[in-house]
Amino acid sequence: MFKPRKALTEHLQKLVESGVIRGVEQAEDFAEIMDGARQPTHGVVYVAHDKSQNFSAQGKSSIKQTEVYTVILAWRNNRPTRSNHSHGMDEAGEVKDAIDWHIHGWLPAGQYRSKSTGKPFIITDSPETFYRPGGWAFYPMAFAIDITRQRPRTP
Repeated sequence: MFKPRKALTEHLQKLVESGVIRGVEQAEDFAEIMDGARQPTHGVVYVAHDKSQNFSAQGKSSIKQTEVYTVILAWRNNRPTRSNHSHGMDEAGEVKDAIDWHIHGWLPAGQYRSKSTGKPFIITDSPETFYRPGGWAFYPMAFAIDITRQRPRTP
């Protein structure tokens, strides 16, 4: 079975390796930040499943649907010094742009390629940016992928 969140997380690791972002974490990590259990990290993205939509049954054996994932960039806006990201990418807008283009149009391959995917991730309407005390801004970016799920075979 295709696991878009896992594929997307691995794909985003390439931006860590190139110095564009500092890390990739998951929805449960972001929940801890929103609950105040821990502090965010500047330049880290959090990957969360947002919703499933546009369902259509394909007979009794398969379902087509769109899965939407949100990638949230944590950025501290009141930093007194430059962030020292590589390639001069110090502004949140530049980093957001790099993430958008890294994901938009990407078709999972390799171990994530399966019959259930045939189309790439596409950028879609994102939730609004939101802010927290201490100069933190969170920039959500939403991406959708169409998948087809097959009915599991029962013994």
